[in-house]
Amino acid sequence: MGPLRVLLPVLLAAACDGGQPGPSNMPAETSKTPPPAAPADAPAAADASLFASKDGLVAAPRPSGDGWECVEQTAAEPGQETTLIKCRHTDKARFFFLLAKDYAVPPDQVRSAEQLANEVFPATYQKLFQKFEVTESKPTTRDGKPGHELRISAVHAGMGEIRKRELVHTAGNHVFVVSAEGLPDVFDAESAAIEAWFAGARFKNLQ
Repeated sequence: MGPLRVLLPVLLAAACDGGQPGPSNMPAETSKTPPPAAPADAPAAADASLFASKDGLVAAPRPSGDGWECVEQTAAEPGQETTLIKCRHTDKARFFFLLAKDYAVPPDQVRSAEQLANEVFPATYQKLFQKFEVTESKPTTRDGKPGHELRISAVHAGMGEIRKRELVHTAGNHVFVVSAEGLPDVFDAESAAIEAWFAGARFKNLQ
């Protein structure tokens, strides 16, 4: 496993909803209510339409309508710090969530966005799903910075058929992931929320 050993647990901790069968090393949820006003150096969090982490590192548009729960999760292990926000359906029968995450890796684990998308993430999907297929893989840019986007069709042992969209960027030893995952019919029904989340996610460490 070598260079994947540190990256994989961090990625696995963010995939699939916390209420479903999955790994036990998920960072503790630290906020289930709208966070207090962010520091002055994190202007994105001042917008009431955004859900932002308390540390101001990650923010994204709150999905409109009822039936959503937004949570914050953090991990503070030196060199592997993680800040993650997730908005998910409260109706577990309509499994679906949106995620935005900033995590750090040790210097020897640094990879490009393309390497993560094409080499590291597929190794993670093999652990998460019974089977999966990458249906689209393409380079992207965000504010002039290169990234990579994936679309995945998969089968989860507990949830059945799953669709997933994932966008990754890097800066220094930080990895930034924007993700949407859910049952196919819910995934399709939430296309507007997905587009807004992917377009509106903001990372302080990427600016």
